Amino acid sequence: MIAVLCAIRQEISPLVACMNVHKKFDIDEVLFFQGYLNGLPLALVQGGVGRKNAVKATNCLLEFIKVDLLISAGVAGGIRHGLKVGDLVVAESVGHSNQSDFDGEELQLESDFVCQKEVVRLARQLSNSLETKCHFGNLLTVDKVISSASTKKRIGEQNSFVAVEMESAAVAEIAYRKGVEFAAIRSISDDIDDDLHLDYGSIMSDEGKVKVASVALEVMKNPKKLALLRRLNKQTKTAAKSLAFFMSELIPLIYDKNIKLTP
Repeated sequence: MIAVLCAIRQEISPLVACMNVHKKFDIDEVLFFQGYLNGLPLALVQGGVGRKNAVKATNCLLEFIKVDLLISAGVAGGIRHGLKVGDLVVAESVGHSNQSDFDGEELQLESDFVCQKEVVRLARQLSNSLETKCHFGNLLTVDKVISSASTKKRIGEQNSFVAVEMESAAVAEIAYRKGVEFAAIRSISDDIDDDLHLDYGSIMSDEGKVKVASVALEVMKNPKKLALLRRLNKQTKTAAKSLAFFMSELIPLIYDKNIKLTP
């Protein structure tokens, strides 16, 4: 079976809408959807934001469901010119850095994981027949939101990574440890020039739920942030819809072409 792990509701909802859900349940606050996509079995998991939640959700998933291929999916920030909102990034490898300062220090990698090559090949094949723009390269997992445009540019200029997010390396680590094939596919929600100017730690919970009181306080302090929040919400929806469309086309192709996977 193929399983897809996302962090937040906004990322997973468009993909849930593409499938026939037979069962919805949660285990230790990890939300599961099981059903079929074009008649093929699929498990979707909403695990929460960041490394700690990704480790917990992946362990929970692999303990309760037999998974042949685990795909880390969701939105990401572009760190190279040419990546626009709604573009797809198919990771060839995923690196992890746990440093907190990306402006004053050279990037230090803690780990690096190669993605399943057949999935990358099939994604490349599929991208040639779709209008959605796909980029293939290295994905960087970090432990905090990179909100500054200048920081994104610095990382992109000095390294081979094309986008940043907060969960894929943790998912890869557990998948590798348990002998499960791994891939990562992300959709760009903010590009290299987007300067977010938001304290995500204070306005959003680990489950991706907006803290209304905190948002109200941020807007009271700076009314311009309301327009920024609306724009980012719109961009996230655009990215999530683009991701869901691509995944709904790719997953049946993987089942059809990858002999290692059995429905």
